[in-house]
Amino acid sequence: MVRLAHAAVTAILAIGGALAVAAPAEAAVLDVSCTSPSSTNIITFSPPLTLVNQPTVVSRSTSYQPCRAPRWPNLVAGKESRTVTMLDDCTMVLGTLNVNFTITWNTGQTTTVNAVRTASLSGSSLVVTFNGTVTAGLFLGSNVNQVFVGSGVDLINCLAGRGSVKSILSQVQLTISH
Repeated sequence: MVRLAHAAVTAILAIGGALAVAAPAEAAVLDVSCTSPSSTNIITFSPPLTLVNQPTVVSRSTSYQPCRAPRWPNLVAGKESRTVTMLDDCTMVLGTLNVNFTITWNTGQTTTVNAVRTASLSGSSLVVTFNGTVTAGLFLGSNVNQVFVGSGVDLINCLAGRGSVKSILSQVQLTISH
Protein backbone atom coordinates (compact mmCIF):
# COMPACT_ATOMS: atom_id res chain seq x y z
CA MET A 1 0.00 0.00 0.00
CA VAL A 2 2.85 2.37 0.84
CA ARG A 3 4.52 1.51 -2.47
CA LEU A 4 1.27 2.21 -4.34
CA ALA A 5 0.88 5.59 -2.62
CA HIS A 6 4.56 6.41 -3.34
CA ALA A 7 4.08 5.46 -7.02
CA ALA A 8 0.94 7.63 -7.25
CA VAL A 9 2.74 10.65 -5.72
CA THR A 10 5.72 10.11 -8.02
CA ALA A 11 3.39 9.94 -11.05
CA ILE A 12 1.57 13.10 -10.00
CA LEU A 13 4.86 14.95 -9.46
CA ALA A 14 6.17 13.71 -12.79
CA ILE A 15 3.07 14.96 -14.61
CA GLY A 16 3.16 18.26 -12.72
CA GLY A 17 6.86 18.62 -13.45
CA ALA A 18 6.25 18.00 -17.13
CA LEU A 19 3.55 20.65 -17.18
CA ALA A 20 5.75 23.14 -15.35
CA VAL A 21 8.54 22.67 -17.90
CA ALA A 22 6.30 23.18 -20.93
CA ALA A 23 7.94 24.92 -23.87
CA PRO A 24 7.66 28.71 -23.89
CA ALA A 25 5.25 30.34 -26.34
CA GLU A 26 6.77 31.29 -29.69
CA ALA A 27 7.75 34.94 -29.95
CA ALA A 28 6.07 36.98 -32.68
CA VAL A 29 8.10 37.44 -35.86
CA LEU A 30 8.25 41.01 -37.12
CA ASP A 31 6.94 41.56 -40.66
CA VAL A 32 7.16 45.36 -40.69
CA SER A 33 7.45 48.23 -38.22
CA CYS A 34 6.89 51.90 -39.06
CA THR A 35 7.65 54.49 -36.41
CA SER A 36 6.93 58.06 -35.46
CA PRO A 37 7.72 60.96 -35.50
CA SER A 38 7.98 60.73 -39.30
CA SER A 39 4.98 58.39 -39.56
CA THR A 40 1.91 60.62 -39.33
CA ASN A 41 -1.84 60.67 -39.82
CA ILE A 42 -3.94 63.72 -40.65
CA ILE A 43 -7.71 63.59 -40.55
CA THR A 44 -9.83 66.56 -41.60
CA PHE A 45 -13.54 67.23 -41.14
CA SER A 46 -15.66 69.44 -43.42
CA PRO A 47 -17.60 71.07 -41.94
CA PRO A 48 -15.66 70.94 -38.64
CA LEU A 49 -17.09 68.58 -36.04
CA THR A 50 -19.38 69.96 -33.33
CA LEU A 51 -21.88 68.34 -30.98
CA VAL A 52 -24.43 68.39 -33.83
CA ASN A 53 -24.54 65.18 -35.87
CA GLN A 54 -24.47 66.25 -39.51
CA PRO A 55 -23.22 65.12 -42.95
CA THR A 56 -19.44 65.52 -42.89
CA VAL A 57 -16.66 64.87 -45.40
CA VAL A 58 -13.97 62.98 -43.48
CA SER A 59 -10.57 62.79 -45.21
CA ARG A 60 -7.75 60.71 -43.76
CA SER A 61 -4.17 60.38 -44.96
CA THR A 62 -1.51 58.25 -43.25
CA SER A 63 2.17 58.29 -44.15
CA TYR A 64 4.28 55.39 -42.89
CA GLN A 65 8.02 56.11 -42.77
CA PRO A 66 10.58 55.02 -41.93
CA CYS A 67 9.58 51.37 -42.09
CA ARG A 68 11.71 48.33 -41.36
CA ALA A 69 10.74 44.98 -42.86
CA PRO A 70 13.45 42.37 -42.16
CA ARG A 71 12.36 39.98 -44.94
CA TRP A 72 11.62 42.79 -47.46
CA PRO A 73 14.59 45.21 -47.22
CA ASN A 74 13.32 47.37 -50.11
CA LEU A 75 10.08 48.12 -48.24
CA VAL A 76 10.80 51.42 -46.46
CA ALA A 77 7.57 53.45 -46.64
CA GLY A 78 3.82 53.21 -47.16
CA LYS A 79 0.70 55.32 -47.43
CA GLU A 80 -3.03 54.99 -46.92
CA SER A 81 -5.79 57.48 -47.58
CA ARG A 82 -9.55 57.57 -47.74
CA THR A 83 -12.34 60.14 -48.02
CA VAL A 84 -15.92 59.38 -47.00
CA THR A 85 -19.06 61.37 -46.36
CA MET A 86 -20.90 60.33 -43.22
CA LEU A 87 -23.04 61.57 -40.37
CA ASP A 88 -20.49 62.65 -37.77
CA ASP A 89 -20.03 64.71 -34.62
CA CYS A 90 -17.27 65.13 -32.05
CA THR A 91 -18.66 62.39 -29.75
CA MET A 92 -18.12 59.81 -32.50
CA VAL A 93 -14.33 60.34 -32.48
CA LEU A 94 -14.25 58.31 -29.26
CA GLY A 95 -16.36 55.49 -30.71
CA THR A 96 -15.33 51.87 -31.27
CA LEU A 97 -15.57 50.82 -34.90
CA ASN A 98 -14.73 47.93 -37.19
CA VAL A 99 -12.56 49.34 -39.97
CA ASN A 100 -10.86 48.17 -43.16
CA PHE A 101 -7.97 49.97 -44.83
CA THR A 102 -5.32 49.21 -47.42
CA ILE A 103 -1.70 50.31 -47.13
CA THR A 104 0.20 50.77 -50.40
CA TRP A 105 3.92 50.20 -49.90
CA ASN A 106 6.71 51.95 -51.81
CA THR A 107 7.32 48.57 -53.55
CA GLY A 108 3.84 48.71 -55.12
CA GLN A 109 2.57 45.86 -52.92
CA THR A 110 -0.51 46.33 -50.75
CA THR A 111 -1.66 45.15 -47.33
CA THR A 112 -5.38 45.12 -46.50
CA VAL A 113 -6.26 45.27 -42.80
CA ASN A 114 -9.48 44.49 -40.92
CA ALA A 115 -9.26 45.96 -37.40
CA VAL A 116 -11.16 47.15 -34.37
CA ARG A 117 -10.56 50.86 -33.78
CA THR A 118 -10.81 52.20 -30.24
CA ALA A 119 -10.13 55.74 -29.05
CA SER A 120 -9.66 57.43 -25.70
CA LEU A 121 -8.44 60.64 -24.18
CA SER A 122 -5.33 60.40 -22.02
CA GLY A 123 -4.82 63.78 -20.42
CA SER A 124 -4.80 66.18 -23.36
CA SER A 125 -3.83 63.47 -25.89
CA LEU A 126 -6.13 61.51 -28.16
CA VAL A 127 -4.99 57.87 -28.45
CA VAL A 128 -6.51 55.79 -31.26
CA THR A 129 -5.63 52.08 -31.42
CA PHE A 130 -6.26 49.63 -34.26
CA ASN A 131 -5.89 45.90 -33.53
CA GLY A 132 -6.63 43.41 -36.26
CA THR A 133 -5.44 41.10 -38.99
CA VAL A 134 -4.09 41.37 -42.52
CA THR A 135 -6.87 39.97 -44.73
CA ALA A 136 -5.26 40.37 -48.16
CA GLY A 137 -1.96 41.11 -49.82
CA LEU A 138 1.50 41.26 -48.30
CA PHE A 139 1.66 39.81 -44.75
CA LEU A 140 -1.65 37.90 -45.18
CA GLY A 141 -2.76 36.41 -41.84
CA SER A 142 -0.40 38.53 -39.72
CA ASN A 143 -1.47 40.56 -36.68
CA VAL A 144 -1.68 44.35 -36.86
CA ASN A 145 -1.25 46.90 -34.09
CA GLN A 146 -1.39 50.55 -35.04
CA VAL A 147 -1.49 53.48 -32.62
CA PHE A 148 -2.17 57.15 -33.41
CA VAL A 149 -1.32 59.73 -30.71
CA GLY A 150 -2.32 63.35 -31.28
CA SER A 151 -3.58 66.39 -29.47
CA GLY A 152 -7.02 65.96 -27.93
CA VAL A 153 -7.44 69.63 -26.92
CA ASP A 154 -9.87 70.56 -29.74
CA LEU A 155 -11.86 67.39 -29.10
CA ILE A 156 -12.06 68.08 -25.35
CA ASN A 157 -13.33 71.60 -26.08
CA CYS A 158 -15.81 70.27 -28.65
CA LEU A 159 -17.16 67.68 -26.21
CA ALA A 160 -17.64 70.50 -23.67
CA GLY A 161 -19.58 72.55 -26.26
CA ARG A 162 -16.80 75.17 -26.50
CA GLY A 163 -15.48 74.65 -30.01
CA SER A 164 -15.11 72.41 -33.02
CA VAL A 165 -12.65 69.92 -34.52
CA LYS A 166 -11.31 70.88 -37.95
CA SER A 167 -8.48 68.36 -38.06
CA ILE A 168 -6.36 66.02 -35.95
CA LEU A 169 -2.66 65.42 -36.63
CA SER A 170 -1.20 62.29 -35.00
CA GLN A 171 2.08 60.47 -34.78
CA VAL A 172 1.80 56.83 -35.90
CA GLN A 173 3.33 53.55 -34.75
CA LEU A 174 2.54 50.49 -36.91
CA THR A 175 3.61 46.92 -36.20
CA ILE A 176 2.66 43.90 -38.31
CA SER A 177 3.88 40.53 -37.07
CA HIS A 178 3.03 36.83 -37.20
